[in-house]
Amino acid sequence: MKVFTQGLSVALLLGLGISAQAHAQKHVHGEGELLIAQEGNVLQMQFIIPAADALGFEHQAANLSDKHAINVLAQQLKNSSHAIDIKGQCILQSTENSLAHSHIEHDEHDEHDHHNVEATYNFNCKTPVMGFSVTLFNLMPSLNALNVQWISNTGQGSTEVTRSNPVISWQS
Repeated sequence: MKVFTQGLSVALLLGLGISAQAHAQKHVHGEGELLIAQEGNVLQMQFIIPAADALGFEHQAANLSDKHAINVLAQQLKNSSHAIDIKGQCILQSTENSLAHSHIEHDEHDEHDHHNVEATYNFNCKTPVMGFSVTLFNLMPSLNALNVQWISNTGQGSTEVTRSNPVISWQS
């Protein structure tokens, strides 16, 4: 399953023309990305959020308060309902986030670099997904918009969702 979902991610990134270099250079506080790949009954979503919006800081965890914030967010991101409300009958198969094994590690030379928090959700959907609502805005008050790109069973597209309009829909 993991190889298949990694293949979906690669297909999504290549199919939408996103290069790793362009991806790494884009970092705007208040804005994140959501990449979606759907093939048959499998649906994968990857959120990429500036750490400043996700945690309130981008520096290495400097104290117990920072470490606590990382641990709390890592636990919250394990529950997909904190990120997404899918319109369709989908069962969460797996989830990963970049906080699970990291405490925003930095090299000495990159103390001014920007860092992201990533969360990936893999679902098995028994009915076609017609759309969803992004609930991540409730968890991250300074996050205002997500640039969304998708490949679904019926095509590909992109849009922006915002705190005031968090809904994406398409016909599957």
